[in-house]
Parts: sequence; C-alpha cells; structure tokens
Amino acid sequence: MESSSTAGARCRNCGTHVTQQFARVFGDNGDVVHGCPACTTYREMQSGGHLPGE
Repeated sequence: MESSSTAGARCRNCGTHVTQQFARVFGDNGDVVHGCPACTTYREMQSGGHLPGE
C-alpha cells in the first residue's frame, strides 16, 4: 500500500487535503494521515491518539 503522491495527500478519516510535510509529521510510518485538523484535535495528533492500533 504505497502512497507516495506528493500532490494527493489526504486524510483517511475525512478526505481533507493535507500537505506532504503534514503527512510526514502527523501520519503513520507510511505517511498516511488518519486524522487532520478538520476532524481531529491537535492534542490527539500530537499524542498519536488518531493513529489506528498505536
């Protein structure tokens, strides 16, 4: 499951576009974003609470 598209990074939870840098910082080990500012709090993103199984 590879998602290396630099222009197409999207939140898996709500579909909102996110930057590739955001995906690197807040995404999982594959830079997949499971929660963004549109659907998740920054506290959850910083703690990893938005990541499935982590």
